[in-house]
Amino acid sequence: MPVITIAGNQGISKERKEKMIKEVSKIVADAYDLPISTTTVLIQAYARDDIGVGGEILSNIDE
Repeated sequence: MPVITIAGNQGISKERKEKMIKEVSKIVADAYDLPISTTTVLIQAYARDDIGVGGEILSNIDE
């Protein structure tokens, strides 16, 4: 059973999460030659203050 973890910042809509889960699940199921029902997708959403890019807090970069 493949488990896919996607980590990113908060702010993606429920509709986009559903689309992403469906598309990623299909790609991984196809790669493993398994039914899509065997895939699990975990989305970890972090606040912009909890993400650093290039030594800077993401919320400071986008201001």
